[in-house]
Order: sequence, then structure tokens, then C-alpha cells
Amino acid sequence: MKAKLEGRQVVAALIAGVIGNVLFSSGWTALVLILLGGGAFAFFGGSISAILGQFADPTTYGSLFDNAGAIVGGLVIGAAVVAVVLMLTGFLISGWILKGGRARRPWRVTWSSVLISALVNVPLLFVWFGIANRTDGLPVGAIIALGTAAVGALIWLWMTWARRGPATQSTEVAAPAAPAAPPAPTMPAP
Repeated sequence: MKAKLEGRQVVAALIAGVIGNVLFSSGWTALVLILLGGGAFAFFGGSISAILGQFADPTTYGSLFDNAGAIVGGLVIGAAVVAVVLMLTGFLISGWILKGGRARRPWRVTWSSVLISALVNVPLLFVWFGIANRTDGLPVGAIIALGTAAVGALIWLWMTWARRGPATQSTEVAAPAAPAAPPAPTMPAP
């Protein structure tokens, strides 16, 4: 028989899910976009240079692409570091909140929640944009933040529930006690 989640464990899972998933998802999405953007810039930068080389002397624009490449490369690396720090911060805060809420195996809950979040985060980003396109006046950032927080709360609660462990003796229904044994006979003193 599995244990039931205590109130503090549920609250810790919900708070850890909201904070942890918003931070982790922000970093994860940024990292994916940075890597895709950096790869696209490297590819198209080389293509533009090759195309311009057919029409102009490469010495006239060569330093422009070298300087732009160095600047963009530095920005990409800096942004990637910030994204990884956001992801790590979300992971650590989530684990600490779950540990404080006395969830069973808080770091495993956090790890499995983060993995699920990483799998569903980027596809859900398109869902949030679709919802934002159908609403009037709500900012896209608010929809993304609210959706990410709600999904995070559900994922973390699910993983906390999945790792709740077996019920202890104090929470199980006690079996009827066996009758007490009769007292042992005593011998009189001589």
C-alpha cells in the first residue's frame, strides 16, 4: 500500500513546480533558441560571405564578417551561460523546496520532473503562442509564464505523488492485537 501525500508535501510540490519549472523552462528554451540561432548565424553568415565573394572583393567586407562573428559568438556564449545558470537555479530551488516540504526523495522528484519538463517545454511553447494569438489583449509573456507555471505545478505534483513510497505502520490500518498470554506461574519462596 502506498502512502498518502501530506499537505505540506503537496504544497511543496506545487511551489517547487511553479518556481522550478519557470526558471528551468526559461533557461532550457533560451538554450535551445541560442543554439539554433547560433547555428543558423554560422551557416547563413558563411553563405552570405560566399555569395558576396562572387560580386565583390572579399577584402572589402571580410573584416566586417570577422568582427560580427566575434561579437555574435561572444553573445551566444554569454547567453548560453546565463541559460544554464537559470536551469541549474531552477533545479536547485526545486530540490530545496521539496526537501523542506519533506517530500520523499526530493532530488529524484526534481530530476524526473525536469526531464519531463525538458521534453514537453518546447512543444508547449507553440501551444502558448497559439493561445496568445486567439486572445485579445493578453501579452504573450503572461500566457507563457502562466502556462509554464501551471504545467510545472502538475508535473512536480505528479512526480511527488509517484515517489511517495510505501505506507508506514502508523498510517496503515492496524491489525487486531493478539490476546495477551496468561502470566507465568510463580513459585512460592521456601
